[in-house]
Amino acid sequence: MKISAEREGANDALWEYEDKPVEMETEGNRLVCWATTDNGEYLYWLIQPGGTPASRPILINSESGEEWERYDMTVTQFLTGVLNGELHTDTFFDRFPLLSHEFRPARQMQ
Repeated sequence: MKISAEREGANDALWEYEDKPVEMETEGNRLVCWATTDNGEYLYWLIQPGGTPASRPILINSESGEEWERYDMTVTQFLTGVLNGELHTDTFFDRFPLLSHEFRPARQMQ
């Protein structure tokens, strides 16, 4: 996945000057980017050794790259909650979500 490789390099460069999220201090943990917003926030799965896909936490990185939020739920639960307004994140843009939602596959964003 091209976006994930790009974000891995960007995070490595960022972490030379900024603190890593605490989850990345554990050896063997890695992030896989699966989404981004128009405002520049990135959404990741936290891949942990021995973990299963159903147990992968979601980490959201703010557009500035400095703030991280963690959600211990599936992507489906997270997206349903955010888009229905039942789940609020401090990282996303204040007016997110808009009344009309749009989905674009990652390959269209490369």
